[in-house]
Amino acid sequence: LAEYYLNQPEISAEKITACSADGNALSVKCARGMIHIIPYGPNILRYIFDPAGNGREACLSDAPWGISAGPDSEIPMLLKETGDSFTGDLPELHFFLNKDTGTILFSGPEGKELLSLLECSLEPAEVLGEQTFHIRAVFSAPEGERYYGLGQHQDGVLDLGGREQILWHDYSHKGGEIIAVPFLISSRGYGIIFDNPSRMKVFPGMNKTTVWEAEVGETISFFLISGRQTDDIYRGYRLLCGAAPLPPRRGLGFIQCKQRYASQDELLAVASSYHEKKYPCDIFVVDWFHWKVLGDMSLDPEYWPDSSDMNRRLEEMGYETMISCWPRFMKESANYDFLEKHGWFMKDSEGHTVYGTPDDQRGALIDTTDPACGKWYFETIRKNYADLGYKYWWTDEDEPDISPHESFLSAGTGARIHNIYPLTHTRSIYEGHRSAFSWRCLTLSRSAYLGAQQYGTTFWSSDIFPEWDVLKRQIPTALNFCASGMPYWSSDIGGWQALPDEESQEDYHSLLINTSSDGKGKVTSLNYPELYVRWFQFGVFCPTFRTHGTRKGNEVWSYGKTAERILVKYLKLRYRLMPYIYSLAYQTFRTGAPFMRALWMDFNDPQAAAVQD
Repeated sequence: LAEYYLNQPEISAEKITACSADGNALSVKCARGMIHIIPYGPNILRYIFDPAGNGREACLSDAPWGISAGPDSEIPMLLKETGDSFTGDLPELHFFLNKDTGTILFSGPEGKELLSLLECSLEPAEVLGEQTFHIRAVFSAPEGERYYGLGQHQDGVLDLGGREQILWHDYSHKGGEIIAVPFLISSRGYGIIFDNPSRMKVFPGMNKTTVWEAEVGETISFFLISGRQTDDIYRGYRLLCGAAPLPPRRGLGFIQCKQRYASQDELLAVASSYHEKKYPCDIFVVDWFHWKVLGDMSLDPEYWPDSSDMNRRLEEMGYETMISCWPRFMKESANYDFLEKHGWFMKDSEGHTVYGTPDDQRGALIDTTDPACGKWYFETIRKNYADLGYKYWWTDEDEPDISPHESFLSAGTGARIHNIYPLTHTRSIYEGHRSAFSWRCLTLSRSAYLGAQQYGTTFWSSDIFPEWDVLKRQIPTALNFCASGMPYWSSDIGGWQALPDEESQEDYHSLLINTSSDGKGKVTSLNYPELYVRWFQFGVFCPTFRTHGTRKGNEVWSYGKTAERILVKYLKLRYRLMPYIYSLAYQTFRTGAPFMRALWMDFNDPQAAAVQD
């Protein structure tokens, strides 16, 4: 089909010639293609435009990435035809389809106008050797409408309207890592999930329209969710993309980490100090370079001679551990030849393994879009880490940081499925964990996609700098990310990067991307404690409370006696709030609504809308 259309003009959803009811759904024949409008809930409609003219069942045969729900044939939808239009009425969502133009007006409860679909078009294209289409969908955008969500963008702005928003995972982005979650929430009482995992751009509220553009696809598909209240929209997201499970209670407590604890003796000494001082803490983290060779997925016995005994001693003090599980494998590692034999690495156009990048030759990327590979990945985690007493998992670099765009994975071309890697990666861990263990899963993931919240995940804002401006930008970053259906998030308290005047025995700067901005005043080791204290206070009120950074000492006593008194005060406050926080987490499980909330979620007035933090 796509090859036939490659030399044809752009295809649009217009000039409707026929319409038929298909159960409680509507199927509409256009001059070129079919439109299907399908209920998924009392306030949820799915729109599909297929230029091939396939019927509804054919269009539904492939489940969208990140969507776990199917159509609801029990939801009553009243369909009517007039001279120039078709109308459809759900209990909480209505549409008006113009026969001549193919445009659709959507309205919510009590007839409140939400938005109009003005244009759907597909432009024939060739991407990575595939004959396909570039996709474009245009919606109305009245003046004064505000937009939130879309994952993680660290430019410091809460309302996303009025400028281009990139929707692909990008570790190297100037302002800080971008995480692409194609879920947009409007102040007018609706949310849109755009069903396309390729690289996209969104232009919300520009020139009185909101435009979605996707690089690869054969259909245009999106879900529209209406809501009388904001949380009604999140109930819709939960129905479509799955519930965020209640994390282990420890996952809501204090997580102590730094870059890095180099041995079990060092980690045990720090844990013993917390225990002796009676400072509350729940999880200690074993970061990267605990291996001999990247890809071994095992601990170097010279520095970690007896993890079983270490974890036993930690549990006696009341602590548990998380360990970093990288998706990169160097040729010298214990697992490389096995993975290469099974074809479980990302490939180039000639079928060769993609081994790092020109600037970073640290190994090949495991392809967990292949379920068999994902199963092996978790089984190796279980055997080499869990059997030694490690309880929780840190999936670093799972954007992945080696961009898949020009490469090929089991699930498709990197261009076609650019954004799904963190979804399949965290799913492989969650499914393995739940089948193997009785305790709840907790995975700290550096990236996300639709549905990743259902896999016991929490996320963070990547390798940010210790600067005041970066801290300021974390607040709207967090609020929009949590508004994207991802309720658990943190930043590296204090910033990940090293201070400019602090000596480090290990130089990791060349492996990282400079995300520094123009924050006023240079932060040095002399004035850093104030920044750390303020960041820690912010962290207390984030869904996940975790300190991390490239500093020789990163414990609450590392920044002087005055700072220690303040930090311990807020550390204990977090634990006094634990019954409240745990109850909020349960409500999130029940409703899908985040408990770190921007004011617009609960106060629909101009004053609340103007607050950016």
